Amino acid sequence: MSYVLITGASSGIGKVFAKEYASRGNNLILVARSGEKLEALADTLTGTYGINVRTFTQDLSLQDSAEKVFDFCKKEKLAVRTLVNNAGFGLNGAFDSLPLESHEKMVVLHNLTLIKLTYLFLPEMKRRNQGEILNVSSITAFQGIPYNAVYAATKAFVLSFSESIREELRHSGIHVFALCPGLTETEIFEKTGIDPYRTLMPVGPPEPVVRAAIKALQKNRTYSVPGLINKILIHGGRLLPRTLMLKLGMVLSRREKSTVKTLAGNNLT
Repeated sequence: MSYVLITGASSGIGKVFAKEYASRGNNLILVARSGEKLEALADTLTGTYGINVRTFTQDLSLQDSAEKVFDFCKKEKLAVRTLVNNAGFGLNGAFDSLPLESHEKMVVLHNLTLIKLTYLFLPEMKRRNQGEILNVSSITAFQGIPYNAVYAATKAFVLSFSESIREELRHSGIHVFALCPGLTETEIFEKTGIDPYRTLMPVGPPEPVVRAAIKALQKNRTYSVPGLINKILIHGGRLLPRTLMLKLGMVLSRREKSTVKTLAGNNLT
């Protein structure tokens, strides 16, 4: 019996990934910090789709979190066919106005944990000559974003890392894909008080993004940027000086130096 492992599955895009994969008859391993939310989601998906759902409560911003997830799967003999590295959070504010600990947690969560999970589950995928790795990056991966400096940098890492190992694994039967969404409607915005519609960036529902991502992964595409306007911003930006794009990023995002907010769930993309 094979499973789809989804990190950050208790809310946001991760929760939508769980629902979409469940609707397609996939067994799931759901990982997030909120055990109660995971259990509630697992009960709903099991009752609705008749699939097997396992949960593992873990803060993935901790240094040894990936090893704990892997050890759980190994102990329970759960074969991971698809790994969805989705967990993440965002920070809004001047780099030096935010706690250093928050920057460290972001780098660990977005990059180190993602690397470790990929590294730990990859050998078994290679032995089976089959597997899928879906890494959630962001449209911010394509340029620096003032007042989201570390976030944009970590997402650029995710995209570069995904592209690199995809090429290494080209003939292995393993598909590696990076999803680069823009601002996405989820309940996370309500909890933080951030109004995505005031950023001047396009905002879209998560369901089409997730369905398109799964389709692109199955087709072995390298990455995708959902939404026409997002595509225009990304590809058009390559023709302009990077300094100009940074200034444009300031205007579009309307970041206020005096404002510091935190967004959990990888939806500040």
